[in-house]
Amino acid sequence: MLSEQEQIRRDSLQKIIDYGINPYPAAEFKVTHYSVDILESFKEGEKVIIAGRLMRRKIQGKASFGTIQDSKGKIQVYFNRDVICLSEDKFMYNNFFKKWLR
Repeated sequence: MLSEQEQIRRDSLQKIIDYGINPYPAAEFKVTHYSVDILESFKEGEKVIIAGRLMRRKIQGKASFGTIQDSKGKIQVYFNRDVICLSEDKFMYNNFFKKWLR
């Protein structure tokens, strides 16, 4: 029998799949930086691609903060609804990011 937390996670996973999003894509992501690289030498306006596990989220309306942990450390990240969803349709932020992403 699953715990309540496990059931919540499985329900969220199923909603992501039902929406047509592959939660485990086989595509390779070309990582350009690790968390320590960004912390040590990030330049304003520089584009970075980081991969890791989203360890924590703090949602505050249309802005959110999180912590991503990669193989070299942790870094705090900022998410803005209007940057993630450029059109008037905010479904991906309001549902996928805020409700289903675990």
